[in-house]
Amino acid sequence: MTINQKIELKENQEIFRIPKGKSGYIFGPDSSNLNRIRATSRAEIEINGRKNQSCQAIITGTNEQRIKAVKLLEESLGRSNSYSPIVGFTLLDELNNPKSLSFKEISSEDDGCKSSVFPNVIPHRKYTLEINHSSEMIHSRFHNNNNNLSINNLSGKIYSFSTILKLEYCLAKIVGQISNNRPGKFHQDNSDDEFRLKINFGRELFTKISKPTLNLSEWNELKRGYNGITTAFLHDVSFFDEKKIKKLKDVFRFKEINNLENKVDDRENCFITVLYKEKEKKNKFKLQWNAVEGCWKIIKSTKNISRQAIIDIVSGRNHSPDLRFLLKSQKRSTPINEKHHNMISCLQKTENFLKRLDVISKNKGTFLKDGDKMYFRQEDFNGKFKCTSVRQSIIKRQLTNDKYQMNFISTLQDEDGRVTLEDTVNLIDLSWISSPSPNEYEQIATMDPKNPEFTKSIIGTINYARNISRTIGE
Repeated sequence: MTINQKIELKENQEIFRIPKGKSGYIFGPDSSNLNRIRATSRAEIEINGRKNQSCQAIITGTNEQRIKAVKLLEESLGRSNSYSPIVGFTLLDELNNPKSLSFKEISSEDDGCKSSVFPNVIPHRKYTLEINHSSEMIHSRFHNNNNNLSINNLSGKIYSFSTILKLEYCLAKIVGQISNNRPGKFHQDNSDDEFRLKINFGRELFTKISKPTLNLSEWNELKRGYNGITTAFLHDVSFFDEKKIKKLKDVFRFKEINNLENKVDDRENCFITVLYKEKEKKNKFKLQWNAVEGCWKIIKSTKNISRQAIIDIVSGRNHSPDLRFLLKSQKRSTPINEKHHNMISCLQKTENFLKRLDVISKNKGTFLKDGDKMYFRQEDFNGKFKCTSVRQSIIKRQLTNDKYQMNFISTLQDEDGRVTLEDTVNLIDLSWISSPSPNEYEQIATMDPKNPEFTKSIIGTINYARNISRTIGE
C-alpha cells in the first residue's frame, strides 16, 4: 500500500502522517521506539509507505489508546531536529595524494536481514574507509587544486567532503556561520551563548556506498542526502588498551588523575543528565548525589542546546582511530526551575524508585542488566515534561599533561524504551576549561568564538589528536 492510496478506516482507527525523512525517529534503533509506543499506548500501529518517503501510521484501538499513541508519535517527531548540526565537514587525514580510497565493509548482525518495519527493504551495509598507497590500485589523476570546497546544502545547512589541508578553511566557515545573526542561529553578540568544544576518538561509518573504490577527486565531490551517502560516528575505546595507554604516557607525558579514589558511595562517581524539550528547544539539567542530605539534587540547568558544527577526520588507517570535533552552543547556566527540584525530590520517594535503588544496592559487584543499573529512567518523567533521554555517566579514567586532558567515560542512556551502554574517549585543551562544575571531576570545556585564540586552539588540539591517533596506530 502506498501513501496515496485511499484507506477505508474503521470506527476505531485513525491515520497519523509521518513526513518524508522523519520515519527513523518513529521507529528508533531496531524498531525499539515503535515497539515502545505500541506497548505504552496498547494501540495497534501499522506503518504504510516506503522507507525515506512520506509514510502514515494506521492506529487501531480505543479512543484513549489512539490519543496516547498520537501523543507519543508526535513526541518522537519532535526530536527529529535535535542532533543535526548547522555545519558539517568530513576530512580525509592525508597530506599526500593516495593511489585510491577503499570502502571496507564491516560485519553487522543486520547485514542481509530484512527490516521488520519495511519488510521489502534490506538494511544498508556499513563501511569504513581505508587509504591505499599501492600502485596496483587505480591510477586516476587527481585534480585537487581547487581552493573552494564542494558545498552540499541541505535544508539551509552546509556539508562537505575534503582533506585535512582544508581544516583552516572549514573552521573559518564555521566561525562565519555561528557569527551570523540570522534566525535560528547563535551569534557572537549574545553574551548568554556558551560554546562547548571537544574531540572524540572512534570510527567513521559510511552507508549508501555506490562505488567501493574512489580517487581523491571523487571523494571531494561526494554528496550527502537522499541521493548521496550517509555517515555516522561510532565511539570506540578499543583502540586504547593498557599498552596504548602506556605509550601515550611515554610519548605525550600524560599522567593519571585519580579523582575517584576517595569516593565512599558509588553514587558519588556518577553524574546524571536529564534531557528534555520545551517549546521545541533542547534543554537539560544535571543531577549529583548529595552525601550530606542523602539524595540526588539538581546542580546545573542548561537551555537551548544545539549542535553548531562537526568536523569528522578520517584517518584511513585500520589501527588508527578517526576523530570527531564537536562544537555545541547553549545558554549559560540558567536558574534551576523550582518545579524540577520538587519533581526530583518527589521521585526519590516513589515506590518504583525505592525498589530500583534496593535492587542496585543489593547487587553490587554482581551482574545486572544495563537498565537495572540506572538510578533514574526516562519513564520516571512521563506526564511531567517531554523527556527525550536520561544519561548516567561515570568518568572511568582521566589523563592529563601540561596542556591537554583525555577523559574515558562510560555512559548508560535510556531513550525511547531502549537502554544502551556507550564508552567514549575525548580530548580537550585545558584552556577550554572555563570553570569546574560543582561535581569536581566533571569540568566544563567552553570557549568564545570572539576569542582570538579560538581557531588557533582548535587547530592545535585537532593536530594533537591526529598525532595521538597516528601514535596509537603505529
